[in-house]
Amino acid sequence: MAKILLINPPFNIAKENYDSSVSVGLLSIASYLTKKGILVEIIDGARQSDYLALIENKAAQYDFFGLSVMTTQIDKGLEICRLIKKLNPAGKIIWGGAHPTFFPQKSASHPLVDIVCLGEGELTLEEIVTGKNLAEVKGIIYKNNGQIAINPGRELHDPVQMPLFNWDLEPPAILKNLKLVPSLTSRGCPHRCTFCLNAILGNKWRARTAAQVLDDLAVIKNKEYFAGKKIRFWDENFFVDISRAKAIISGMIQNDLILPWETTVRADYFKEGMIGEEFAAQLKKSGCYLLSFGAESGSPEILKKIKKDIAPKQVLHSAKTCLKYGIIPQYSFMIGLPGETKADMRLTVKLIDQLVKLSPQVQILGPQAFRPYPGSVLYQECLAAGWQEPPSLEAWAALVKNELNYLTVKNFPWVKDKNFVEAMEAYVRFGAHSFKSAMGSSIKAKKLLKFFFILLCQARWKLKFFAWPIDYQLAKKFVSK
Repeated sequence: MAKILLINPPFNIAKENYDSSVSVGLLSIASYLTKKGILVEIIDGARQSDYLALIENKAAQYDFFGLSVMTTQIDKGLEICRLIKKLNPAGKIIWGGAHPTFFPQKSASHPLVDIVCLGEGELTLEEIVTGKNLAEVKGIIYKNNGQIAINPGRELHDPVQMPLFNWDLEPPAILKNLKLVPSLTSRGCPHRCTFCLNAILGNKWRARTAAQVLDDLAVIKNKEYFAGKKIRFWDENFFVDISRAKAIISGMIQNDLILPWETTVRADYFKEGMIGEEFAAQLKKSGCYLLSFGAESGSPEILKKIKKDIAPKQVLHSAKTCLKYGIIPQYSFMIGLPGETKADMRLTVKLIDQLVKLSPQVQILGPQAFRPYPGSVLYQECLAAGWQEPPSLEAWAALVKNELNYLTVKNFPWVKDKNFVEAMEAYVRFGAHSFKSAMGSSIKAKKLLKFFFILLCQARWKLKFFAWPIDYQLAKKFVSK
């Protein structure tokens, strides 16, 4: 019987929420392969502390090993590969995920990596594991007699053909720790944001039917592990087809599937014909407690540059509508884009300030530093400014060592005011919100140190004075570790 061990390597730095989630991509792949009669097991190094011992015990039993790798997982991913090759030299190692998809040739050229899977992996892994000639497998780059062979790309999958998640494939300890239970109702996004993975990779929006989504929710509701837990529709953009979204919401209400849930949405969808007053009320009735928005910037020029196709006034309108119906609005922002001026960044600060003044319920994520991904116009600007890709996986691992979010601004030659960009997320997190909220942050530090840092952040935010961020540099040195 064909069989594969799927592995999620640990990240550089443990995030507080890793132990309360699952690797949705690996679970989707494992569920599909199991349905096809392939023996699959998942080891999650981000959530299982004994992952190396588990791999050591399993390595001889499998012929294929699939690793899902983001940039901050490279170092641990290579460590896992070395262990596998030591214990099972004939085993084939397949890398997939964001980093090898964006940097396929450099990933495939590494001596520990046999095959790179580009993009969605269900059908590709099925063909590899069941013995199809690699020359005929679409969507891979692999070694062929010492040379790198690049096959044609694979068509995007149809989510309708994918099975529901097989929760029995996840270790029980991970399911018990879940805070957000994922349900993947669609893939991709139809919009054109120039910084986004989906637009760069051409991942057009494809959806499961409303009936399939309701079936998934019924399974979740009746599973003992998930009693009393919240649902996350793990879509890039849940509301693209508003008729489908309304069918799901009405089905939840009519079929006693009212569960606390959250998902992603765009600010410009809050209008009549999409998410108007009546539908917003239905969302709340069905259990929606939080909606997550990509606001990105408060600068109209930057929003135009990144082709976000929204305006700051739409962001504010969406927040007011959510608050009116008791739904928490959560907004993510980014700064440090090529060509972004200090004035642009201050417009982002202004929009964040307007949002948090609406209600303590408003949540702000970031602003995080812009992340450059190959294949976009923005990336070409980064290259023109002097950015150079690390030449190997080891060089990438060294560059992101001890980094939490891909790369920090110190690596970005196009960012002029690096201190401002790097410190802004901390000043928003601890200064824009209430003192009580800031003290309740999950950042672990001595209470007195945290108290005084928050006092400084609150003062900075009130005065909108962010120069000379010595306080942030000290906090980063003595607290963030």
